[in-house]
Amino acid sequence: MAERVRDKILPAQLERRVYERLRDEIVSGALRPGAQLVEARIAEELGVSKTPVREALIRLQRDGLVEIEPYRGARVLEPSADDVREVLELRLLLECQIARDLARRRPPDVLATLEASIEESKRALAEGDTQRLLDALTVFSDVLADASGNSRMGKLLVDLRSVLLLIGSTSLRSPGREARSILEHEAILAGIVAGDEESAAAATAAHIGSIERDSLEPAG
Repeated sequence: MAERVRDKILPAQLERRVYERLRDEIVSGALRPGAQLVEARIAEELGVSKTPVREALIRLQRDGLVEIEPYRGARVLEPSADDVREVLELRLLLECQIARDLARRRPPDVLATLEASIEESKRALAEGDTQRLLDALTVFSDVLADASGNSRMGKLLVDLRSVLLLIGSTSLRSPGREARSILEHEAILAGIVAGDEESAAAATAAHIGSIERDSLEPAG
């Protein structure tokens, strides 16, 4: 596990707070795919017992972020090429439909939030603030999921959120990925603002295809 100083966690709601800390470090890329997650070491660093750490790791396993193997312990999941393709295929089906729906409805509050996330992404990229950039890019996707006119469709994307963030953080290691994501978000928003359902869906498909290529590139 990467060496870094963490604030001690207070006793209240230990499992949830350990879970959130580890999840954030995984999806931000601070803990890379394949990194070992040693219960005793994590417990010592966070100032807790091993029990909440073990419970948090089990929860992360259910989220699809951690793999736990007998006698080998836990490690950050390293998605296979098939994992990436399958998850992004599902995202493609869902988000293209959401983009079409938004292009039909064009809700002003949603459009304003999407525009604000793009502007924040540009500022973060210009200032070299990687975490702020990741957060702003994530807001764009989260707003799409939340704005779905189909609550079950939105829930599916929320359920996939952790794995999608893991894949997204992997793709960000590809040179130029951040700038490409911003341009692709602009193209999606342009289609929505124009009320052009097919353009919005095509831009969404292009964005997801680009993420897939960049996610698989580091693995060859």
